[in-house]
Amino acid sequence: MGLTSLFIDMKDKHVLIIGAGGVGVRRARRFLDADAKVSIIAHSIDSEIKKEFVEKGAEFYSDEDRDRLLDECDLVVVATNDLELNDEIARKAKNKLVNCASDISLSNVIVPSTFQLGNVTVSLYTGSRSPMMAKELRKKIQSVITPEDILNIELQERIRELLKNNIDSQVERKKYMIKIKEDSNIQKFIKDNDIESAVEYVQKELINK
Repeated sequence: MGLTSLFIDMKDKHVLIIGAGGVGVRRARRFLDADAKVSIIAHSIDSEIKKEFVEKGAEFYSDEDRDRLLDECDLVVVATNDLELNDEIARKAKNKLVNCASDISLSNVIVPSTFQLGNVTVSLYTGSRSPMMAKELRKKIQSVITPEDILNIELQERIRELLKNNIDSQVERKKYMIKIKEDSNIQKFIKDNDIESAVEYVQKELINK
């Protein structure tokens, strides 16, 4: 497999989920939250989860609709508890984007462990060698990224527009961004969760001088 990491805009893409155990539910929830069009084939599913998914726009179908939906979908998640059935469906969908929960060799799409901290999205994949270690690494990363890091990202997003309007040179703008990140006064505003004062300080004391 020649894997590479990508973020894909799933809005209005058609995702077919086959199976509604733990994996199927997690995948369905993720793609629904990404505004995909989600179709689900499941012999059984918790009534509260089904209600949640229907409210988010998911549609449920029977096995008789499977071949038609396989033709129509952009991506199929195969996650039943029947390994032979998973194999059959994944092979039948070989010309589609496929995520097969039970056999990575039948997948051309991997759905990694992902979490968000503010505007930061972090994805982890251990090559299917250790889902347990993926969870451990996730905890370590979450403990390292601070609220101040998230606020610095927001600050730099806002400052970039100010710099573009005041400084033509990209090289000079980069120097300012480094200076802003290292300025102790700015970082004190960030630590105090006062991003508005940080922006005002940058504009008055650094850009307009």
